[in-house]
Amino acid sequence: MKKNEFKDRLFHVPNDMDNLPVQDIMADDKYNMVNVNLMHGTRFSVYVENCGKWFICEV
Repeated sequence: MKKNEFKDRLFHVPNDMDNLPVQDIMADDKYNMVNVNLMHGTRFSVYVENCGKWFICEV
């Protein structure tokens, strides 16, 4: 799977979840990030890189 296809699919995941209070989803192609803003003010950023491994960082 190519990186852009993965980012496109990742963009749709929060939209498909009815129980997640998503306010806004923004894709930043320049920095390979998907930012998910929730209704109560929390923001999660997902960095996407095709390097053969994955990890989650709290920043």
